[in-house]
Amino acid sequence: MERSVLVAVDNTPYSTKVLHYLCSLFAGQPELTLHLLTVVACSSSAAGHDWLDQQELQSTIHRPTQERLQASKRHLEAAREKLVSGGINAEQVTIDVRLSGAGIAAEILSEAHRGMYDALVTGKKDLGLVEKMVIGSISGSILRKNRIIPIWLVSGDVASCRFLVPVDCSPHTLDAVDHLAFMLRDNPRAEITLFHSASLLAAEEIAPREFFLEKWGEEWCDRHLQGDATGHFHFLATEQILREAGFPMERVHRLDTSRGIEPAQQIVQLVRREDYGTIVMGRRGQEVDKGIFQGVSDRVLANVKDKAIWIVG
Repeated sequence: MERSVLVAVDNTPYSTKVLHYLCSLFAGQPELTLHLLTVVACSSSAAGHDWLDQQELQSTIHRPTQERLQASKRHLEAAREKLVSGGINAEQVTIDVRLSGAGIAAEILSEAHRGMYDALVTGKKDLGLVEKMVIGSISGSILRKNRIIPIWLVSGDVASCRFLVPVDCSPHTLDAVDHLAFMLRDNPRAEITLFHSASLLAAEEIAPREFFLEKWGEEWCDRHLQGDATGHFHFLATEQILREAGFPMERVHRLDTSRGIEPAQQIVQLVRREDYGTIVMGRRGQEVDKGIFQGVSDRVLANVKDKAIWIVG
């Protein structure tokens, strides 16, 4: 089954790092398409023309916007060449420049949902506290408004193909590992560490069995959600998902700890100390009360640099 990835790019160093990251993961893997998208914000004269198609919309924009549009097209061509030079076949890469008066983040998400992509990738700019309060970021807006498509946020230069996957006894953990298994099923370089924290503030609760049944089925749940002699079903179930996807189990490792106070802090310390390039995390639904400290994924995002973070859910 072919995988399709939407890549939001612009003419900044952050997008260049995204391209390098994708090459490091997917060079030489044919069952993949990358759709590069750049969104150019329209001038005020184009606002309210949502009923126009892209060609008609271009005739309404001011000259400075037309110049940005042409520059974006040239940049996308250069981005495609970077992917090709990094080992991605030219036939696997498509490009598109779109005008939007609704906002860049809104247009990116609209295309992500319309195209039914398996993942949305964007660069993550590390903003200071004041910047976050005043302007936020496009990647942050995308993350807040999307709960359907997995989002990959790439911050800095990511060279390592080692993946750290925090796991617990929840459906969103299985969803995250399922996405990871699908995207990496034929990757010859990736290594995966499944990390479970029993720290003081982990507050882990085993989700009711019926939460798993709709997606995984009764027989699968009976076999793989029971736990082993140590009670570690969070390892057994996630390993089974990887095994069924054909991922080599000799490149899958367990890491279990009860040290530390808070899981997000442990994750941040791990990726700083070890050579992990990507963190893959399931995100709980908005209906879950995460308290004043927000969720684990929120705290990890705020404190990790020069890594890629996949958020699923």
